[in-house]
Amino acid sequence: MKLSIIIPTYNEEEYLPKLIESIRSQEFTDYEVIVADADSNDNTREIAEAYGCIVVDGGLPAIGRNRGAAVAKGEILLFLDSDLELTEHYLENVIEEFEEEDLGIAITQMTPLSQKKRDIYLHNLANWFMIAVENIKPHGAGCYGIISRKELHDECGGFDENLTFGEDTDYIERVAEISQFKVLRNAKIGVSTRRLEEEGLYTLLKQYGKSTVNDFRGKRTSAEDLGYEFGHESSSKLESGVQESVPKLENGVQESVPKLESSADISSQIEDNSPSLEDEIDIESDHYPITALDSTDMERIAEKSKNRKQSSFKRRLNEFKDKEFETNELIEYEDESGHIKHEAVGLDSRKKIFYSICGEGMGHAIRSSVILEHLTKHHDVYIFSSERAYKFLSEKFDNVYEIGGFNTVYENNVVRTKKTFFKAMKANPTNLKEGYNVLYKECKKVKPNIIISDFENYSSMLSKLMNIPLISLDNIHMITQCDYDYPPHHKADMLTAKAVTKSYILRPKRHIITSFFFPPLKHPKMTALYPPVLRKEIMDLESESGDHVLVYQTAESSINLMDELKKLDEEFIVYGFNKDGTDENLTYRAFNEDKIYEDMRTAKAIIVNGGFTMISEAIYLKKPIYSTPAHKNFEQILNGFYVEKLGYGESHEDLDVKKIEKFLDNLDTYQNNLNKVEKWDNTAILEDLDLSIEMYAKKNY
Repeated sequence: MKLSIIIPTYNEEEYLPKLIESIRSQEFTDYEVIVADADSNDNTREIAEAYGCIVVDGGLPAIGRNRGAAVAKGEILLFLDSDLELTEHYLENVIEEFEEEDLGIAITQMTPLSQKKRDIYLHNLANWFMIAVENIKPHGAGCYGIISRKELHDECGGFDENLTFGEDTDYIERVAEISQFKVLRNAKIGVSTRRLEEEGLYTLLKQYGKSTVNDFRGKRTSAEDLGYEFGHESSSKLESGVQESVPKLENGVQESVPKLESSADISSQIEDNSPSLEDEIDIESDHYPITALDSTDMERIAEKSKNRKQSSFKRRLNEFKDKEFETNELIEYEDESGHIKHEAVGLDSRKKIFYSICGEGMGHAIRSSVILEHLTKHHDVYIFSSERAYKFLSEKFDNVYEIGGFNTVYENNVVRTKKTFFKAMKANPTNLKEGYNVLYKECKKVKPNIIISDFENYSSMLSKLMNIPLISLDNIHMITQCDYDYPPHHKADMLTAKAVTKSYILRPKRHIITSFFFPPLKHPKMTALYPPVLRKEIMDLESESGDHVLVYQTAESSINLMDELKKLDEEFIVYGFNKDGTDENLTYRAFNEDKIYEDMRTAKAIIVNGGFTMISEAIYLKKPIYSTPAHKNFEQILNGFYVEKLGYGESHEDLDVKKIEKFLDNLDTYQNNLNKVEKWDNTAILEDLDLSIEMYAKKNY
């Protein structure tokens, strides 16, 4: 037998018939159904027997699943919660993808048995998250459907019956250690929203939010910790008992789903409960170990040798650079599946582009403004961003729309994970509703051919839900798309950053990454690395080494450093304190674009955090760098690490006057290394982007 379907139950007379009927409606028939019942006090067991299921004694979910697996005859096991319903061709799609991918453990994606927009959004977000972290932290629950091989189930000892919550994720992790895990792409399972309706969004956020965070920390959570109970009290009895119920089952079970009462709006629930949220959810200190599978080994297995011949995309790029296309001329290329395709390109092929930019900081906006100046000459571009980036871009371009965005919470140059989490949880319902709605409404009106995202996540959601091709252009995806070195003691920060980065931008057609260092690519066919995008104002500067050190700091801890800098026999020009003035050897300046250009041009060194844009411009101007990355911000940590590794300066966890003095004594060494860096411009990255737009843009709606 190919498949054994195992369903733990307790008082499920209302939902079990719907699940079994959905199983019976499948075209795939090589299966058995095993119901592990935990001594229900309604007619669950009798219903299962009437349908011809194998019935065994169950208990808590782990016990029930193990007892079902013990009598299973199938080579593949499918564990289902009792309130699910299989979608059309579900079993066929599961078996086909599971075997084609040679998987040992898998889950499917969810679709709610509800038409509420709230439920659809939440389940799409859940699917998005599970796919994003599948190579970092195999994860799942019974509501997704868990598929495993019987031999692997037996080898790992089945579900841990000592766990009262999270036994499904624990099981998935252990099987994934000895096999391959994946979130299946071709099968979705219908999920009841009864627990959301019964317990409310706030309670579920507490339960699953806390357990998920703890899972990434390598910490197990008990049902008692969360106030979670297995099973549901039966809302009704079969009035005439078992004998009367059997004929009804033989003639078919009513297909109607009970009408659910409407719940409060997401945002209002968060607002109502937010004052006590931080007290009730126990998310511990910022310092914690995250025990997760590193995606590098798993991805290397599937990756072909990196010494391959020049990729087909690179060949097409060279053709594009060397040739002027006639209007609507066709180019031939090989797609990801190896099929030969043709695409029209031409000087009049104007596209409608959605360009979405992360609003945190100014680096994304500054880079995007250069790209947008190029794109708006040839295409109709609609720009979406938030906060300072929105204000900056709206003053430069037309068709700029404001959307919500996420921001990291910093205190004293340290990323505050806990406060960032709470801020995001509170703001997300409003941001999701407003930000996504703006994009969705404009999408329906404009019908864009392609979406480009500079690390902005709502555009990624739109791309998947509306089937619009997506290009990712940023520096952040270095974290997920390259094999780089990093300080070993920052592994927890790296894993966290990978998970967040993967969840932001989901499966674009192409990754275009900017960087001042160039490690090997994991997926060279769909990814390209280019030098940082530069503003014309920076490229026009004639750099010279003057007598001052430029200091750009905004952390509160920098205030005390200023008194220490007075002890050094150096001149410092200081930005970041929003004031003008002089204090001994310190010259304070409020931000002014013209002045900071001149101060950078004539500086002999720069003291900065780990921000990508400032470091990149310092390298271009050949200025030695003293970097102090924000604690727990892995992107900044990686930038600082490579500044030091390449010999362009030093990276330290704090601003220490003795270390700064030592750094200034070694400027000649760093200057010699920087003098070897060749100047670059934006030509290559813009050409790649042009060709990517031509290749991937959607032609018809």
